[in-house]
Amino acid sequence: MRLVWHRGDLRLHDHPALLEALGEGPVVGLVVLDPNNLKTTPRRRAWFLENVRALREAYRRRGGALWVLEGLPWEKVPEAARRLRAKAVYALKSHTPYGRHRDERVREALEVPLHLLPASHLIPPDLPKAYRVYTPFRRNLQDLSPPLPAPEALPQAPEEGEIPQETSDVPLPPPGEEAALARLYSFLEEKLPRYAEARDRLDGEGGSRLSPYFTLGVLSPRLAAWEALKRGGKGALKWVDELIWRDFSHHLLHHFPWMRERPLDPRWEALPWNEDEALFQAWLEGRTGVPLVDAAMRELGATGLLSNRARMCVAQFAVKYLLLPWRKAEAAFKALLLDGDTAQNLQGWQWAGGLGVDAAPYFRVFNLVEQGKRHDPGGAWLRRYAPEYPSYEPMDPVVDLEEARRRYLALAEDLVKR
Repeated sequence: MRLVWHRGDLRLHDHPALLEALGEGPVVGLVVLDPNNLKTTPRRRAWFLENVRALREAYRRRGGALWVLEGLPWEKVPEAARRLRAKAVYALKSHTPYGRHRDERVREALEVPLHLLPASHLIPPDLPKAYRVYTPFRRNLQDLSPPLPAPEALPQAPEEGEIPQETSDVPLPPPGEEAALARLYSFLEEKLPRYAEARDRLDGEGGSRLSPYFTLGVLSPRLAAWEALKRGGKGALKWVDELIWRDFSHHLLHHFPWMRERPLDPRWEALPWNEDEALFQAWLEGRTGVPLVDAAMRELGATGLLSNRARMCVAQFAVKYLLLPWRKAEAAFKALLLDGDTAQNLQGWQWAGGLGVDAAPYFRVFNLVEQGKRHDPGGAWLRRYAPEYPSYEPMDPVVDLEEARRRYLALAEDLVKR
């Protein structure tokens, strides 16, 4: 018996660890409900558990079994291995600081080998050289090999463990890899050709809305890129670039784990962050008087989803216009996201906030009125989430936008000169 430990890879397709384990003999799948990961919001917990449930059904349909145990991985993985008399444990490699710590502790606690195989990144995050800028990182892309198929059948075994029920405070997408693959192919056929032109829409309708599936590994990014490139065109190239940005995020966190707490460019630690709690709550709840920001934060609160353009705008408003403590704002923002990937959220906030990622210049400050007009020209998205605003012009804003922009630039220029 071999144990296949699923973590951020709640799928059967394109899964090297599962197929290698199957090549050695019978397998049982395992998910550990780790309290370190479940200390989050109901929406994120519910989304995770629904996809664990879908993974168990995928095992069942093929005749196999998925164990679900609750507790610390360095206790529960060895326990499952002992009870199943497993000869080895197989998993896909994790690159987050916690994931690497967890895996080392599990390895030390196991009495059998732990085999960690490459995850489905387009570019491995653990390149020997550490890159801070996207373009040279992207040059490491090599020709993709075809994604691995899901096994058609799995060996019979008894199941163990219950999957708790959790009520989400927002509607959830359909869980599981079948739903993810269906959404992928719908996007590829209907939206990929115009992705390069439509991806910045504030309503998110130009994008794929696949990120919640990517975050939990319900959908393989390698398979997604393979299918996009088969179709070709400008849209495919641009979308695959965005998937590579995802890998760049994981690369940054792998090599610079301290970016969870500090800007990649240490000069920005000296900004005079504004600890005003009322101002923070106004931003978080969409009560700033800035139409784009309020519509975006209300959509995020109501759905757990938000377009990439809107994410950049609200992050930049928090950091550059309000000078809110960026780490506090980033954590609160991530808690609302269904796709709250740690590496991607940190990279996005540090990029939008000009805090050192990809050499994003500090002087890039979005005009939030023009952003709204350009990327929601008919105003339909604004009317849906902030109908009290007749246009993208601010109404009694918490800060004067031009004054706040000048204040930030003066502070930033002073730090640059030091």
